[in-house]
Order: sequence, then structure tokens, then C-alpha cells
Amino acid sequence: MEIFTRLIIALQYEIERPKSWHSFHLFWIGLCILTTYALIRYKPKDRERYLKTILGVYGIIALVLEISKQIIWSYDGTWHYQWYSAPFQLCTTPVFASLIALFLRKGKFRDHLLSYMAFVTILGSFATAVYPETCFVRTLLVDVHTMFLHMGSLAVSLYLLAKEVDISWKSFRGAYCVFLMFAFIAEMLNVIVYNTGTLNGQTFNMFYISPYFISPLPVLNAIQRAVPFPVFLMSYLYAVFLGSGLVLIIASRVKLIASGKNLQHNKRKLPQH
Repeated sequence: MEIFTRLIIALQYEIERPKSWHSFHLFWIGLCILTTYALIRYKPKDRERYLKTILGVYGIIALVLEISKQIIWSYDGTWHYQWYSAPFQLCTTPVFASLIALFLRKGKFRDHLLSYMAFVTILGSFATAVYPETCFVRTLLVDVHTMFLHMGSLAVSLYLLAKEVDISWKSFRGAYCVFLMFAFIAEMLNVIVYNTGTLNGQTFNMFYISPYFISPLPVLNAIQRAVPFPVFLMSYLYAVFLGSGLVLIIASRVKLIASGKNLQHNKRKLPQH
């Protein structure tokens, strides 16, 4: 037990709280760009095995970091679980999606999971990449976890958009169905955990759509205060639909431009008569 306590103390090592667009943040931005470029440019002999490796490396490392974060935030000699940090937010679902997809053969459900990571969870990853200020704390391990979770997910999402996912409304529908499934699970957890009476005054707000706590997300928190909860919930679901739909549209345009450039490049390679 003493060794365990010392390990927890070591993992709780504190630093000066990082700031957006300073060295810590910029390091992870650069690492994300380089990783994305390497993932897309590499030409594997076995593409299926390559995909499994990407999903496995990201999912397992992110899971280990998540478990470590949960432990150091909840143990200080005695165990007091921090319910507000429970790992079932939109930004943590890529961990579950990648690990589930890792053990599935190619098929509709796996395709839907990959599309979900490409079109939907990329929204949270990109938002954190641009402005991670509210995610940073003074604990080094938690900051590393935050940036690996989001920057790693962003790199995987971009790879999936470039190489694996069909850029179509059909794929988008599958992705959005997975989102609805995760949102339903989150809401069930919100209701069940709240009504067990175990929170002891803590907040438990998975996907930030609990009927018992105000969402901390900008705009949505104002909507939740102003309208009945069902209207707020529909607004949230519709906002994600619009955001992920925009990702689809942008990806479609990029794919169209890239295919045009490739066509011109191939024409130049044809022998002239």
C-alpha cells in the first residue's frame, strides 16, 4: 500500500498550468501534424493490419492514461471518486470506438464506428486543438492525458477521412446513429447515477446533457436555462448534426480537389504522341 501511495504521489507531479498557444500546447500541435502526415503518407503492405495498429496504439495508450487520471484524482490516501470526471464524454468516446473497432472484422458496424470518429468526434478534438485553455490543470499527467486524448483522436480522425471512411451521406448517417447510441447511453447514466443518491453533492453530467445539471458548454448552457429540457436536448443533438455535417461537406470538397489534382498529375505522366 505504501508503494502504491508513493506511485500516486509521483503521478500527481505538478507544473505551471499550461496556456493556449504556448510551448506545451504548440508541442502537441506539432506532434499531431507530423503524426497525421506520417499516417497518411505511409503505404502499408497490409492496410487492414495497419488500421488495427493505429486503433490499438491510440486506444490502449488513451485508456491507460484515462485510468491513471481517474486514480490520481480520486485517491489521496483514501478513495473518493470524482464523479464529475467520469470518462464518458463525447471526447472520450473515440477510446471506446477505437477499442471496439479493433476487435471487429470489417463490416457495417465497424464502418459506422470509424465514420463516427471521422465525422463526429473530430469536432471536440479540433475545438481542443484550437482552444485547450479550460482543459489544462497543474497536474502534468492530466495535461498529457488531455492532449494525447484529443490530438491523438484528431490524427486518427484525419487518417480515417483520408484513407478509410467513405465520404458520403450514407457513411454520415451511420456515424450519426452511433452518436445517438452513445448519447442515449450517456443520458441513461445521467439519470441512473443521479437517482442512486451516491453523488453526495457532486456533478455527474455525461455528454453535458443531464436534466439535473446545467451544461457548461457555451451557448448550450444559455439554451438550457431558457427552454424546457426536451428542447435543449434536441438543440444539442441538432448542433452535433450540423457540425458533423459540415465536416462531411468540407471533406467532400477536399476529396474533390485532391482527385482533380491527381487526375492532372496522371495526365502529365502519360506518354505524348
